[in-house]
Amino acid sequence: MKTIFLRGFLLIGLVYSGILSACSVFLLKGKNHCVVGFNENWKTMPGMIVVNKRDIQKRNISWENLTTDNSAYAKAWTSKYGSVTFNLLGYDFPCYGVNEKGLFLVELYLEETTKVLNPKQANMFWAQWIQYQLDNYKSVQEVVEHLNEGPNIDWWPNAAGSHFFLSDAKGNTATIALLNGKYKVLTDKDMPMPLLCNNQYKKDFENVQQFDFLGGQKKFDFAEQGKWEDRYNRAYYMLNSYQYDKKPVDYAWNILNSIHAGEWQTIIDVKNMNLYFRSDLKKEIKTIDLRQLDFSKKAAVKFLDIHTDNLGKVNDNFQALTLNKNNEYVEKGFPIGYDNKEFGTSETFVKLKANIIKFFKSILPE
Repeated sequence: MKTIFLRGFLLIGLVYSGILSACSVFLLKGKNHCVVGFNENWKTMPGMIVVNKRDIQKRNISWENLTTDNSAYAKAWTSKYGSVTFNLLGYDFPCYGVNEKGLFLVELYLEETTKVLNPKQANMFWAQWIQYQLDNYKSVQEVVEHLNEGPNIDWWPNAAGSHFFLSDAKGNTATIALLNGKYKVLTDKDMPMPLLCNNQYKKDFENVQQFDFLGGQKKFDFAEQGKWEDRYNRAYYMLNSYQYDKKPVDYAWNILNSIHAGEWQTIIDVKNMNLYFRSDLKKEIKTIDLRQLDFSKKAAVKFLDIHTDNLGKVNDNFQALTLNKNNEYVEKGFPIGYDNKEFGTSETFVKLKANIIKFFKSILPE
């Protein structure tokens, strides 16, 4: 009976986590603008912004690698591109990010997710899978073309999973879902509005067509469409209503704040390679000029706390990331990410922390 209760409790926790971790992402694009907007809606989280270098040798890390003595791996690569990522779980484990070529990739919770398993490919923890794409590819097309020959995505134990939104410097977009054991990819021609929340794309897209601003019969009242589940409709309405005013970044912020502001908020002006961010604890907007970052192999891996007190342009406020500092974020982030209070005091977590130090000892200084 105790075992049944615990399993039920964990299941409820995972479902609850899925509801809370609802997010929204869009691309506001036109002839003169290309702006990504993302709300990370969950709860107050620790996190760091990491400058990842190019020309770094890496290897795949699965959940088994993280939590057992099995250090065998089947995938190695050298990063082609530098990137800036937002990491809850420590180095090489981002929730989302953009590389120096303008490729953006983010995960959003999707209940229906199933595992895609290619027995010829290595398993890779989901967060590292995001970094793998940013390391290796410069466009949406390249990511999509290499999906089936790439590593299998390894989710949290017993968790549902996510789908992904991608965009690139040319304004191309795609969504990637893992359904019925296969990748389901929608690209520009399949997604007239580059906007994604936590339902499959077509479900939300078909639902919004009922409103009068798109020719449907149902009256759309922006003021009344204020529920949590209405955020896709509200974002669609605002994206559809935009008339270029030379201030697309300001408009993107308006969208994010009008559809339930996230605990982490990020805007990327892809044409000018400027990244803007803020958090629920530090609401002032900060700026990173991506073109002025040093992604070279000789540079140090650098980080900035997402709740930084620094204001304005923060390029010069990044600090060298050490093993000890990385482990501080691992200790804070993994229990929150796993959404299981007992995990933070478990033997599995002790093993995980030790393995992460071992994995990254050759990359991060002590």
